Amino acid sequence: MKKTFPLLTIAVAFCTLLFTAATPVFAQGTAFTYQGRLNNSGNPANGNYDLTFTLFDTNSLGAPISSTITNSPVTVSNGLFTVILDFGNGAFPGLNRWLEITVRTNGNGPFTTLNPRQPFTATPYAITAANVTGPLFAAQLTGTLSPASIANGTITSAMLANGSVTATQLAAGAAAANLNAGGQSAVATGGMILSSNFTDSNLINAGYVKLSRLDASIPGTWQPRASGVAPAVRTAHSAIWTGAEMIVWGGANSAFLNTGGRYNPAANSWTATKTTTAPAARYEHTAVWTGTEMIIWGGSNGGFFNDGARYNPIGNTWTPVTTTAAPALRTIHTAIWTGTEMIIWGGLGAGGPLNDGGRYNPTSDTWTTVTLSGAPSVRDVHTAVWTGTQMLIWGGDNGLGPVNDGGKYNPTSDTWTAMTSTGTPGARERHSAVWTGTEMLIWGGTDGSNFLNTGGRYNPTANTWTAMTTTGAPGGRYLHAAAWTGSEMVIWGGNSNGTYLATGARYNPSANSWTAVTTTGAPTARERPTSVWTGSEVIVWGGGNSSSYFGDGGRYNPANNSWILPNAGAPAARGFHTAVWTGSEMIIWGGSAQQLGTVLNTGGRYNPAVDNWTTTTTNGAPLPRERHTAVWTGSEMIVWGGQSGGTYFNDGGRYNPASDSWIPTNTNNAPGGRRYHTAVWSGSEMLIWGGVISTAGNTNDGGRYSPTSNTWTPMPLSGAPTARSQHTAVWTGTEMIVWGGTGSGGALDSGGRYNPAGNTWTAVSLNSAPLPRYQHTAIWTGSEMIIWGGSNNNPLGDGARYNPVANFWTSMSSYNAPAARYFHSAVWTGSEMIIWGGSASIDAAQYNPTGDSWTPVPTSGEPSGRFNHTAVWTGSLMLIFGGNNNTASLGDTFSYIPAIPLYLYQKP
Repeated sequence: MKKTFPLLTIAVAFCTLLFTAATPVFAQGTAFTYQGRLNNSGNPANGNYDLTFTLFDTNSLGAPISSTITNSPVTVSNGLFTVILDFGNGAFPGLNRWLEITVRTNGNGPFTTLNPRQPFTATPYAITAANVTGPLFAAQLTGTLSPASIANGTITSAMLANGSVTATQLAAGAAAANLNAGGQSAVATGGMILSSNFTDSNLINAGYVKLSRLDASIPGTWQPRASGVAPAVRTAHSAIWTGAEMIVWGGANSAFLNTGGRYNPAANSWTATKTTTAPAARYEHTAVWTGTEMIIWGGSNGGFFNDGARYNPIGNTWTPVTTTAAPALRTIHTAIWTGTEMIIWGGLGAGGPLNDGGRYNPTSDTWTTVTLSGAPSVRDVHTAVWTGTQMLIWGGDNGLGPVNDGGKYNPTSDTWTAMTSTGTPGARERHSAVWTGTEMLIWGGTDGSNFLNTGGRYNPTANTWTAMTTTGAPGGRYLHAAAWTGSEMVIWGGNSNGTYLATGARYNPSANSWTAVTTTGAPTARERPTSVWTGSEVIVWGGGNSSSYFGDGGRYNPANNSWILPNAGAPAARGFHTAVWTGSEMIIWGGSAQQLGTVLNTGGRYNPAVDNWTTTTTNGAPLPRERHTAVWTGSEMIVWGGQSGGTYFNDGGRYNPASDSWIPTNTNNAPGGRRYHTAVWSGSEMLIWGGVISTAGNTNDGGRYSPTSNTWTPMPLSGAPTARSQHTAVWTGTEMIVWGGTGSGGALDSGGRYNPAGNTWTAVSLNSAPLPRYQHTAIWTGSEMIIWGGSNNNPLGDGARYNPVANFWTSMSSYNAPAARYFHSAVWTGSEMIIWGGSASIDAAQYNPTGDSWTPVPTSGEPSGRFNHTAVWTGSLMLIFGGNNNTASLGDTFSYIPAIPLYLYQKP
């Protein structure tokens, strides 16, 4: 019988898998063939898929009775696949067995479990099992075997089922003797060993006694993630291509900069360059790539520089460039890399334009002077290219106006050769130049009066110029970007008589023809952008116009004439936003930028596997807001409520990350507009309750929203807790528990349990409840709600665990607990609660409810102090984003891998 199973996104669409269980065919040995059929959106699947197979002895729940077999990749052709499975001896003793299968597209995203599990049925070999001679498994035998029927050594540990031999079947001291034989013999009686298990049954069954938990555990670790904070907006900066990353550095906005960033187009993510020991802030400097380092030199910040540094992206480190024998101070000069040396030439110095230079060798950290004999005349804002043997200098401004001459410099002989003036393009400055492998292409610029769309091709071997066609050429401009793709020169952006441009074109020298660059999806118009060629794309970044500077750009693919907007990193800095975890991404939305007082309706999706942010669309998004709520349904994020200034919202939206689209939530029968309320997801509905409403302060009403029908159902007021805001709510699997908050009389220590199935409220016990509080945190462990921290006009550093089945509270240990705080975060790892950040302190700790114990979170490498941030648990690490400090909003991202506590056991 065919069965249909839902699967999370394959590629970019929601798909359905249709799986037909095939009868396993046994042959000699334990391996067998398994065949199935896979459908994608109702059609037979084709391609590579990752499949896993695990054996169970029940059709649901239970523990696996085999290790998981992973088949990656499996080729699926016209929906059909075949795999070989081998669960080893003993997997099929004649008892019922079921196969659990998970699937994903090859290497893409998490695995999805197919339900229900597939039962194994009889096969021809199994039917004739009665005729089999040789070893039989215990489940196939009846009656009793006498000891005489069992030869010594025939029953080994591999033949015993887990748990079948207990302490009552062992002679005194046998467990300890076996532990010694297993490598513990070096531990003397009374000796100590460490275990990460709070209750290590193997040790306890062997007679070991647990003595205590150690404060010195395996420490947790912090890691800065793609803060997304692409380098700050800027112009007159530098950019180089390393082979894998574009490195942007320096430049200016309202100030001169010594910051930068590395952009990885494969991951669409940014990594900040280190500022420690970086060169002084500057712009209009030069940068070259050596193959292992970026060398920055010269430039200006009002004065001129003749220093620089070498940046190593692998170590994220800077090494100063010697100034001994370096060329004189200068800016708007040129620099090229020969393969062994950086050659600096020309530029503007303290006394005007220059025609000298120097060769820098990074291996020896030394300078060699470039000869002046036969050098071109003084100039700045000229161009230079490297041919493989010579540096070609052309054009620029000599202090009196643009020029149209140049020269060829050979570093091996330290000699200059003049270029022919026959057929040379007209005089110009701030033009562009690229090297094709055989020719230098000059294009655009200004002659002082006009903005040019003309150019020429210079062949240094023949010492000849060839004019470039203007048919189809872009409009005249200067301060544009140019890159060579291997077959074409790509021109983009620039300035034409005060008009900033977002247009461009590709020039093919073989055909002497131009092809327009599409404007669809292109970055906004600007001058002074940088561009690099990656091998498949031109990356344009930064620049400015008359009113602003840019910290964004675009990736242009000439093969299909299309633009991709690079990730500018994480969403803008913010606090009072929301975050949900989808299973593979953290989605940030809304909030406010404290330093600007701006309320936001923007967001981003962060994928920790590739350390990458993707911007969420604003098309159809709810109005900007803060102090709203968000829940994850399994396929959508639902945001609701919140405020913007004096406006309180009772609307929201459902965001689908698969399609990057929004659907508004219905407002018919919705609760009134509010902030500081709570929201939980029940598995089918979003439950909204409490908060501050715009007209009457706190409220104790709420509603249930069904995204399937886009409808609201009011919650009853009968039996509901008193009106409140800044409380907490958790979902237990059957009930929503609300607790604490602030009401008309101040902080509260009461709460209630709402059961949507019965549409009823049950009061939470007050007996042994924590002190009244608000702005605290609450998490659900699977059996208990843990309340911690908060405020009752002063920060609190205690908490308690609430068991709804028994309706009672258990206090928490204060030993090693974090300092008192509120507006902090808390996540549940599956075994521990992690507290981090908040007001008053940035120290943090992990709480283990089984041992009622705290483990400090290390401060080394942790984010800066903040509150109103968000935190989510991914299944393996905690992700922190944004928040506020006392002066500004933050927009960085960090991950924390929890510490592993250790317990001390003593050998008997």
